[in-house]
Amino acid sequence: MVVVLPGDVIHEAAPSLQQTKLGPGVLPTPHAPEAPATLSSIHTGALGHIRTQQRTAQAAVPMHGWYVESARRRYVPCEGDRVIGQVTNRGAESFTVTLFSAHHASLPVLAFEGASRRNRPHLEIGALVYARIESAEPWTEPVLSCIDPVHNKADGMGELKVAQEPELSMVWRVSEPLARSLLRPSHTLLPSVSRHFAFEAAIGVNGLVWTRASRAEHVAALGRILAAADEACRQHALAGDASPTSLHKRIGVRGELPPDTISQLV
Repeated sequence: MVVVLPGDVIHEAAPSLQQTKLGPGVLPTPHAPEAPATLSSIHTGALGHIRTQQRTAQAAVPMHGWYVESARRRYVPCEGDRVIGQVTNRGAESFTVTLFSAHHASLPVLAFEGASRRNRPHLEIGALVYARIESAEPWTEPVLSCIDPVHNKADGMGELKVAQEPELSMVWRVSEPLARSLLRPSHTLLPSVSRHFAFEAAIGVNGLVWTRASRAEHVAALGRILAAADEACRQHALAGDASPTSLHKRIGVRGELPPDTISQLV
């Protein structure tokens, strides 16, 4: 396992930033015009590397993604993250939303699918929203949006609420590493739970998981399963010889539980 500290230069990075995608904990290093471009770590943690191929009209160009996997206790907003927040104030042009961390965010009233000056969303104080961080600059508060920029649709974002009376919902707090792992399509925890009963879930990388089910015992079971997965995530030790490439694969299975354990918790 390659451990980096803030300020460490990642010498293995691609020489051209055009072939590099920056992940959490990595920033370009200031350099002279004639010097090669390098990357530096801004967090303490394990160095991860993802190698992919980006196809162009001429050929397939190799792309390198670098990130630092760190066990942070405080969520730091990052552009593109999907988060769960709670409305704390309503204004004429925007809502104030807490991300349950050191930051409050601004959610414009027009940042909803189908919203207009005449058709504005009505969110009460205390309402939960699932949104995407539109911008996160260090000198201003983050700006949220409930519209996917690719399809220009809500794509599951918006107010989190119970559709009908028999249904129940609950928000569970988990660690940030587990939340990021649950968002991976290859993670098997939530699909395994869905074999026992039907439910809906929204996962925020700020360490919150919103769940909705038709029965109270199912909602409680989801809480027990997430708590067990969080404990398994904390006990998930990385191998000492893990390379930056294998780190990405190990993180993908972090927090998974055996089927027998899930059956007992259900």
